[in-house]
Amino acid sequence: MPPKVTDTRSAAAEYMVALEEETALAARRIVATYSTDFLDAVTLACMLGVEPEGLIHRKVAADFEAEGPKKATKRTRKKAASKTATTAKKTTKKVAKKATKTAAKKATKKATKKTTKKA
Repeated sequence: MPPKVTDTRSAAAEYMVALEEETALAARRIVATYSTDFLDAVTLACMLGVEPEGLIHRKVAADFEAEGPKKATKRTRKKAASKTATTAKKTTKKVAKKATKTAAKKATKKATKKTTKKA
């Protein structure tokens, strides 16, 4: 019977550590892709347990609150652009309605004038 080998686990442990580090790096990339700002990225990474060494959520959140949240300029521009587009549509509709109303009034006036001339 061959002797029992017990030290094969050390190689497997090293492999597992390398695999864990690789998986954590991939998870950090995904978190960075889906987060909207730095605080969001830190929060998601800490929730998943894939934050880099030395990154503490409490400290980052305290720093973020101290400097105050910044407004996203891209979102406000998009909203303003969409508001102007909707107001432009509304004014176009109003102008079209007025034009049809005035055209209808003119047509009725002409029709009444013709009928009064014939009589």
